[in-house]
Amino acid sequence: MIDLAKRSEPYEIELPYGPIVTVKPLTTAGMAAAQAAARRAVEAIERQARERAEAGLPLDGLPELSAEAERDGFYQAQIIRELAVRHITYWTGVELEGGPAPPTPENIAAVMELYPVGERFFQEFTLRQVLLNAAKNASGLSAAGTSSRAEGPNTAGPVETTTCPAPEVSPELTDSSAPIASTP
Repeated sequence: MIDLAKRSEPYEIELPYGPIVTVKPLTTAGMAAAQAAARRAVEAIERQARERAEAGLPLDGLPELSAEAERDGFYQAQIIRELAVRHITYWTGVELEGGPAPPTPENIAAVMELYPVGERFFQEFTLRQVLLNAAKNASGLSAAGTSSRAEGPNTAGPVETTTCPAPEVSPELTDSSAPIASTP
């Protein structure tokens, strides 16, 4: 069963390899902030690569962002990282040097870099928001109008029309009169 009620309290998400994270609910502002931070990260890498190339320095250690797919992947990884760092408040199942690891921004970022963990976090964390948006869009007005053919077949039959001639105007005008309509 899918519950579309908007959450206002922290909740848990189970991730691959055993971690369970407690997160603050996702808000539109939280998503916008994560996207803005991810864009800034991409722009910083591109700027750094450009400056190194202009100075004739090697690009060692920088992610390759020249291809669109690689740039999109890096951007997605940054969104996952930002959402996790901003919203994970507690976790279990993550260890560091033989004991529980605190959920610091650095530790959260390291866990989110693990392929299935970060991807699952993103899917589970944003799923509710995606479903809520889809539910809102499904109950809204049609973008093409309420009776658009794109929305489905027309079930109404054609309407019979009768010709009703427009009234004729009398050509006789006086200074104090308006045109007079007459019907046949």
